[in-house]
Amino acid sequence: MGFIMEAVIQQFKVISILVFLSSLALAQEEAPKFALLPKDVYFQPGGGVRVRYDNLRAATGGAFPADESEAQLTHRAQIDLSLYKGEYFETHFRLINFAKWGAGGAVNSLPGQPDAFDRSNSLLVNQAYARWKINESMGMRFGRAPLHIGLGYTYGSNEWFDIPYSFDQFEVSWDWPVLKASLIAAQVLDLSKVEGETLSQNPSEAHIVFSFDIKDVHEAVSQANFSLIQVNRDLGSPDQGTTVLDGLNMQRVAFDAEIKGKNIFAQGFFTFVTGEERIAPINQVLDVDRRQINQMAYDFKLGYTFTESNNLRFWAGYHMDSGDSEIGVGNSKSFDSFYYEVYGQAGLMDLLRWGNLNFMRAGLDVDLSQNFKVGLEYLVFNKTEAADNLSFGQAGRFLKTRIENGDLTLGDSREVGQEIDLWADWNFKSGVKVRTTLSSFMPGAAFDQSTSTGSLPNSTIFQFLSQVGYFF
Repeated sequence: MGFIMEAVIQQFKVISILVFLSSLALAQEEAPKFALLPKDVYFQPGGGVRVRYDNLRAATGGAFPADESEAQLTHRAQIDLSLYKGEYFETHFRLINFAKWGAGGAVNSLPGQPDAFDRSNSLLVNQAYARWKINESMGMRFGRAPLHIGLGYTYGSNEWFDIPYSFDQFEVSWDWPVLKASLIAAQVLDLSKVEGETLSQNPSEAHIVFSFDIKDVHEAVSQANFSLIQVNRDLGSPDQGTTVLDGLNMQRVAFDAEIKGKNIFAQGFFTFVTGEERIAPINQVLDVDRRQINQMAYDFKLGYTFTESNNLRFWAGYHMDSGDSEIGVGNSKSFDSFYYEVYGQAGLMDLLRWGNLNFMRAGLDVDLSQNFKVGLEYLVFNKTEAADNLSFGQAGRFLKTRIENGDLTLGDSREVGQEIDLWADWNFKSGVKVRTTLSSFMPGAAFDQSTSTGSLPNSTIFQFLSQVGYFF
């Protein structure tokens, strides 16, 4: 009897296995046409590291002797993780660690034992988004991601930064043969309510972006984009009341295009900004001053390449953006450069940024070998409006601090200065890229005529920058 029962159990096991396998086969045969099988799921890692050395001489804007220098060494390491489910789904993460070498050790137990979390010992989730391809033309993306529009002159990813731009956003896009249209809603700032201020109960800043990429207009037109942006910002504070941001109801219209032919290349950008700015009152009551926003900017560059002469390229360009000649008198005309690609757009030094600025530029570069290129550019800067201030970048941080503290006031001359950039790029077969830049800024009459509680910032500023990076 026991033998018979054991045989029955064995037969039942065999039949169960056959039924299970049959069900799998039937399930595969009856699967929908577009069903994605587990084998379609794959993982793509990426990442890299960048080390940058920056030395500024006479960079302190007259706050210290002219031969004063400031040097720093920074690194950025990142890990990129992408998960794909066929061609329809993607999940992407970018983790970044950034540190200034030798800094941030005060919270650690001992030198050489970084056992606490600080800016130099943390892993930031810079990007975290999902993408869904709904059908052949329609797609959706949501999460924390860069917002790159056109040439990056309004929104850019700005990989040059230690921490690149990234926004919490939701995007729906339609990609057709001749046009890609995108509708993007981004939450840029979640502000805190200022004590005593009753206008905004839950202050924040939100952007609505309509972007249209025009494709296949002509084989030489590599890019053409039109964008319309609505910005709404409530009165509020990003730092618990220490700083109060003005409210905005702003509209930005922009068009940019790029042409790349066999020899001729060109870029063009134009933007107009309008709307209303609500000025935060000192006592934070309801009677808020208002200013009309009227800003504009345009930038273009035209060049020629001698392809048979080691790709020798020459170019010239001009940039102008609006400034404010009547500061605080009902109009806001000084151009807000927003989140644009900073590096190289007003010189490689990153001393000046767009805002009450116009300049002319001329440059050239040439391939000395297959993996070695050198370049040179000369720029002449002026204020758009003599009475308005300038916008400074990372290399001009000392000047910016002195102006904001009230111990430096630039002269009313429109002549800002001149910049010369010389650079060399190496691209190795292993994927390593090396850039070395030597720049100098010669201050103009606006600095010579400035007033200061210390020495005047009229000495030539030199910058040496070297960067080694590998990303894949």
